[in-house]
Amino acid sequence: MMNRLYRSMDDKRIFGVCGGIARFINVDSTLVRIAVIFLTIFTGIPVVVYLMLAFLMPKEQPEWTSFGRMPFTDDGFGVQPNNRNLDEEIDRLEKRALQEEVYRLRAELAKFQTQ
Repeated sequence: MMNRLYRSMDDKRIFGVCGGIARFINVDSTLVRIAVIFLTIFTGIPVVVYLMLAFLMPKEQPEWTSFGRMPFTDDGFGVQPNNRNLDEEIDRLEKRALQEEVYRLRAELAKFQTQ
C-alpha cells in the first residue's frame, strides 16, 4: 500500500500539516513541530510553506472499520474515536454515578434518622 501525504485529523494542532508530514515520513509529530519552529525562528520560510500546505494538502479520510461502517463520530449518536475524549466521557459518567449514589444513600439515611 502506498503511503500518501494527508493532513492529519487526529494529530493536529492548527491544520494537521505537521501531523500529516510526521505520519508520512514515519517520525514523531513533536519532532516535526520542533523542526518547523526552529526553521521559522532562523529563516521564516516554513510559515509560508505551512500555510500553502494547509490549503493544498487533502484532509485524511476516516478509516473504515471491519464491519464496513465508519468509526463513531461525535454527532450526538456516538462517541468520538479519540481516546482522550473517551476518557473524559468515562470520568463524567463516573462522577454522575457517584453523585446519584450519594443522593440515594442520603435518602436511605434520612429514613433512619426520622425513625
